[in-house]
Amino acid sequence: MENHSLSLDNWVALSATLEALQLHKASSGAGDENGNRWSSDPPAHGAKVEAKLAYAERACKVALLLLRRLTTGNDRDTTEENGHHENNLNGHHEINLNGVARRRSLQVDDISIGKFSVSFSPSNQGEDNMVDTQDTIERVLGYLNTVRSNGDLNGSSNFSTVGEADIKCALDSVIDVASTADDLAAFHTAGNHSDVMFHKLGILFYQLFARGESPELHRREVGPEERDIESVSTTEVMGDPACSDSQEEENEGQSPRKQIRHLRGVRESLSGKGVPVSLCRLVSDLIDPKEEDGSPFDSLDEVVEEVKQILDRPDIFFHDVNWLDFSSGLIGRSEEMQRLHEEAASVQMGAGEFENRLVLLKGSPGAGKSYLASNIQGELSESGWLYVHTKFDRFVRNPLLTIASSFDELLASLGEEGDEENLDILENLEAVMSTSAIATLSEWLPSLRDLFPHLLRRVISDEDLVSLADDSQRRRRNNDMTSSSESAQSRLHYIFRKLVSALSSPERPLLIFLGTCAGALLFSFTLLINLTFWTNSFLTTTLSFNSSDDLQWADNSCLDLISSLLMDFNHINQFGLADDTPQCFLVMGSYRDNEVDSTHRLSSYLETFERSNTLQVTNIQLDGIAKSDANLMLSEMLGLPLRLTKSLTDAVQARTVGNPLYIHAFMQSLVKEKLLVNSVVKKRWIWDIEAIQSISIQGSIAEVLTRKISYIPHDTQEALKVMSTFGSQMSEEYVSHLYPLQEKRQEFCDRLNSAVEESVIEKIGSKYKFVHDMVQQAVYELMSPKERAECHFQNGVKMITALSCCADSHSDLGLITFVAIDQINIAKSFGVTDSSMCTQFAKLNLKAGESSMEKFNFMSGFSYIEHGISFLPKESKWNSSSYDLCRSLHEAACLACYVNALPTKANEYISELLENAQCLEHKLKAYYVMVKNLTSSGDFKQALKKTFDVLIELGETFPTEITPEIIQEELSNTKSLLNNFTKESILSSPKLMDEKKLWAIKFMNNLSGPLSITNYQMGPLIACRMVQLSSQYGYCSESAFGFLGYGQAQISVFEDVDEGYRWGKIALSLLESLGGKGYLPKMRCLFNSYVSLWKEPFHASSNVLLHTHSEAMLVGDVEYASVSAFFYCRQALVCGQNLLLAEKECKAIASKMVRLMCRWLLFLFVYLHSARILIPSSSLQVQLKQIQMCYGQVNTYIFILKMNGNYGKVNPFPEIFDGKIANEEELLNLALSSGKRINAKGILSNRFQVAFWLGQFEEAAELAEKAKPPPKMSFMEVYHVFCEGLTAFQLARRSSSSSASKWMTIGEEAVTRFRLYEKCSTWNWENNLFLLEAEYHHCKQEEDKAAAKYRASIRSAQEHRFVHEEALALEFFGDFLRTIRSVDESKEKYANARLCYEKWGAHAIIPRLEEKIGQIQGTE
Repeated sequence: MENHSLSLDNWVALSATLEALQLHKASSGAGDENGNRWSSDPPAHGAKVEAKLAYAERACKVALLLLRRLTTGNDRDTTEENGHHENNLNGHHEINLNGVARRRSLQVDDISIGKFSVSFSPSNQGEDNMVDTQDTIERVLGYLNTVRSNGDLNGSSNFSTVGEADIKCALDSVIDVASTADDLAAFHTAGNHSDVMFHKLGILFYQLFARGESPELHRREVGPEERDIESVSTTEVMGDPACSDSQEEENEGQSPRKQIRHLRGVRESLSGKGVPVSLCRLVSDLIDPKEEDGSPFDSLDEVVEEVKQILDRPDIFFHDVNWLDFSSGLIGRSEEMQRLHEEAASVQMGAGEFENRLVLLKGSPGAGKSYLASNIQGELSESGWLYVHTKFDRFVRNPLLTIASSFDELLASLGEEGDEENLDILENLEAVMSTSAIATLSEWLPSLRDLFPHLLRRVISDEDLVSLADDSQRRRRNNDMTSSSESAQSRLHYIFRKLVSALSSPERPLLIFLGTCAGALLFSFTLLINLTFWTNSFLTTTLSFNSSDDLQWADNSCLDLISSLLMDFNHINQFGLADDTPQCFLVMGSYRDNEVDSTHRLSSYLETFERSNTLQVTNIQLDGIAKSDANLMLSEMLGLPLRLTKSLTDAVQARTVGNPLYIHAFMQSLVKEKLLVNSVVKKRWIWDIEAIQSISIQGSIAEVLTRKISYIPHDTQEALKVMSTFGSQMSEEYVSHLYPLQEKRQEFCDRLNSAVEESVIEKIGSKYKFVHDMVQQAVYELMSPKERAECHFQNGVKMITALSCCADSHSDLGLITFVAIDQINIAKSFGVTDSSMCTQFAKLNLKAGESSMEKFNFMSGFSYIEHGISFLPKESKWNSSSYDLCRSLHEAACLACYVNALPTKANEYISELLENAQCLEHKLKAYYVMVKNLTSSGDFKQALKKTFDVLIELGETFPTEITPEIIQEELSNTKSLLNNFTKESILSSPKLMDEKKLWAIKFMNNLSGPLSITNYQMGPLIACRMVQLSSQYGYCSESAFGFLGYGQAQISVFEDVDEGYRWGKIALSLLESLGGKGYLPKMRCLFNSYVSLWKEPFHASSNVLLHTHSEAMLVGDVEYASVSAFFYCRQALVCGQNLLLAEKECKAIASKMVRLMCRWLLFLFVYLHSARILIPSSSLQVQLKQIQMCYGQVNTYIFILKMNGNYGKVNPFPEIFDGKIANEEELLNLALSSGKRINAKGILSNRFQVAFWLGQFEEAAELAEKAKPPPKMSFMEVYHVFCEGLTAFQLARRSSSSSASKWMTIGEEAVTRFRLYEKCSTWNWENNLFLLEAEYHHCKQEEDKAAAKYRASIRSAQEHRFVHEEALALEFFGDFLRTIRSVDESKEKYANARLCYEKWGAHAIIPRLEEKIGQIQGTE
């Protein structure tokens, strides 16, 4: 495609022609480009203005190209070198984008409109339009050549072959400006003539903007009194800001004024031609910078910068700015925005598959955290992102509800919009979330009821609703939430993670912002400033901005939920791989780092986030913006070029430290004090720089907001004060409850609407919101502490009265009730209340606390309960009149402290309740929480002692000395009792209604954990008693665990597997029939870990355990989710799972267990109470939980690493135990030094297994005796017997006859035991029995029998898919064949064994096989 060139004066003529056509169309009412006619004068006037501004913008673009050519020079190749043909419409050779024809130096005097040319290129319009554009350019330039030859270039020609669109297309194709001289050296070296250079350039620009006309210039005389406008008072030189032109004309007789008036012709002349004032000023300052209030340019680069700024923001600089324009975009935060975009891109590209991303915006108030978040939210929303904004507030006592409300708003919007993408999201939500999860979430997210009514109708029938109501009443009556509280929060976290996963996708990611959001514009200063409103008075009030509504106001319940969303994954499978579509979301949080020190609750969470290996944290520090950015902000705010605002910026920057909010507020204060005024005469903002510089830096910003509010009418201020007591926002619903009478309500709303007009607050929907939290704080601080307290109290009383809230009602509390109670509680913290209403306030807080805890918000619940107790008089709160209320509050406080891991506070409330309770029934809840608290802290002895003490008071006694005979007798008696029951009769029996017996069973069920560690022999007696009580009085959910314990005891004590398995299955059915869904994962975990293995294949129960892990997470049972994961790892390992996959799986599960930080003891993994020796008591529970959760898992992990050869390369201890335990030896020493034999046996048993598999039989024999498990039928016993028996046979063949007898005895006992096991489950243990028998016959030198058993073991292991035990049988068979000198067959068996070990992944064993094969080959 060819490029074309046109002389600059001809370009001006062409551009003016386009303007003339557009003006003619506007005047004649011809219509716009789309054919719409203008029907009235205002649109026509607007069209004319647009036509003139369009010309100015085109001229600006050409001016910028010209300036770039002057600053860079003509360094292009020649036309001949490039082979381009150029259209020459000037009568001589032209310079264009691609080349020059001759070389001539450009002198300063050569700067004129006729010495430059403009180049066009069709490529500037895009590849698709290049051909059409090329044709259009040629037609336009050809016609222009014709009319130029006729001397008609004034825009009046009637273009017959080209039209407005053609000309516009051609003008839009401009790509460069060139000079007729190739050598610009002379121009660049004109340093001594810079004034001349600027003058000539100004004349050229004048011609460019004035459609080719030249200015009339006269030499100017300077008056002696002329001074720089910025060095004098605004009132002295500028006069009154409202000064009119007529007033100024009166001064024309004075010489200096007359001279200025005369020489202002350049600016006025251009303005009369419709040139924007910014361009008028530019040209005037180039031609004569000393004219009136002109300002000289320092360099040509400064001119380029100014033209570019005008072009970048024509919305500002093409219009007169008569007000402070706060609409400028994000200034000074480009790097931060780039980082946010990078984080968003990483999320969208799948970086969140194995780690989530958190961006923390931190800085001082007003640094622009919220505005930055608002900008990225707007940009991401345009590209399809969903957005959730959660705003925390210090006056909101239920922050978890704030998070829920923000998600509810998103869901509601998805339902309202109804587009196809949103429908897909809702369909995915229904597919991913279970119906029970949706039903649970609907309590928090009411929009779900509207989105999925069909699901909720199916899940909850009318009869179900009645049942639920009855159950709710009973729960309130018993206040027995301890069972559900253990899993409630975890379930809520799991469901929210599922919700986030369902809502987000790579196509529509989710952005979650936690903190204040500025909305569309920072500080929302978008209204015009009424210049006549401000007064001259200064206030001396000093504000202390010491609080806000950012992330630091989130409570622990919110931070726990956020942590779970960020650090836990629902889609990671047992191998640590993603088996479902991962969540695709980005979390941003803002907080004030100057308000969050090491003691702040947020600090510990931030440290956890930084350490997490599943979370990528990006910290963005927002300090004050740079001075150059501040200058840009002021420049655009005032509509003045950068060079004119530098001195003002210096003063403002020094007093605001570059804080964007402070800059805005400070500039407004200057307007109010008339230190910054908009001059009608000068048509620009002017300021008194000396007065501004004299303002004290200290305290100036703190006074700004107070001064702004002080200018507002008094009645509006009073309304704002009321609003400020509710935090950052106030809904119309609040107003209706504060002012039930329509007249009063309307009056209050009118005052708030007045504040909206003053840009102090904004109204969005039905809510009034402060434009910034600092404004809310400033209003709040206008009141004295006593006034604040009175205001809070009156608000609460008015709202409670309007609600007619009855403290004895059991109906659910609405949000407005919580708000009212919060107001009362805040007033109480200031010492203001009404003693006659204290009982009512205490009841309301009890209701609010119980309601919060029923919705799993235990932190907020505890806050309400504590406030409720504080309203009761200390001396008489346990009197008969308030006894029931006080007891209920203390029971609730005990529970809340327990769930919130506040053991010291829990003990205080427990002690007070036990001291003042009037009967045993009133103490039971306190006792129960006490026992749970002791158990969770690892104090098992005290937990057991207190439990048995309570059971004695409940009429249930147990022997202090347990003998095998006592256990057998109790089991036999229970079996006789159960012979009278069938499965059907048990399932149809009534529920347990006796309160004491119910509590007795609950206490006994709570003993299972501590007893398994300290006194496992008591377990069967407890299980039998639970069965006996249930059979006599009725059944509850805990009864099912009694039946399971009874079945397990039948197996371990009587070795009656059929009886134990049958009652285990009945226990599962009983729990399902009682509706104990929350307990089912625990039941399935225990059944498949201790009972089903005796009858069902390991592979089947292993898969059930994996499913149980997910099921437990769904119901929030983190404890048994972790237990299930551990037992899955254990059973998958005995199934012969590949060790490399097992390592990934074990690592993923161990990491997850550490992250979950389970609240309760995982007694099946860990028997470690001695953790209190390691760590300070303040962090005991946290560290103890880690050790307890991961003890068993780390043993499995170590075994895997030692087998696959990665031990030493991978050290799981530092991560799992958080650096408290560095290796296996330290863990063993800890167990031994603390006297915890079971702990030590767990480690020694693991070492025994490793030594056996590595063929270190002498070491294995020593460890076998130390690691011997209790004498009962158990999983641990099975594999100990197996490995010990094979070890004994190996040593028997190597030992002397006297020692061999000992080892043969041990081996024979192992064979006997495995014959019993094999009868229970042929699948699981047949191959083990055959291998033991083969080794026995090998020792007895019964070669045929031995060979047959080896082959049978290998075949059975193959059929039942135990590849590791197949390898072991092959290896031992090879050893046997080698001893009978069947060398070839031995070599074959070793080779096959090696293949099986490789398949298992046991790379540590393979060298042993290679050595044996090498020995045979060496012998050959």
